[in-house]
Amino acid sequence: MRGPPLVTSRQLKGDQDARKRFEDAALEALSRCFPMSITPAFGAILGESPIRLRFVNTPPTAAYQINNNITIFAPQ
Repeated sequence: MRGPPLVTSRQLKGDQDARKRFEDAALEALSRCFPMSITPAFGAILGESPIRLRFVNTPPTAAYQINNNITIFAPQ
């Protein structure tokens, strides 16, 4: 791992207090995971690929997974 987690985007729903609690909980979850121990075999698979995590605080929607990188969401 080359550095701490980086928030690249956020779109939180709910009032200010709910958004703050969600953001705090997401950051706390990440803090329990890092630093991450990566075995040499897993490191070889990862290479230079970033690890992307998505925390969602909205109701589930229908989704279609095209491949590892593309998901199409179709809100009902």
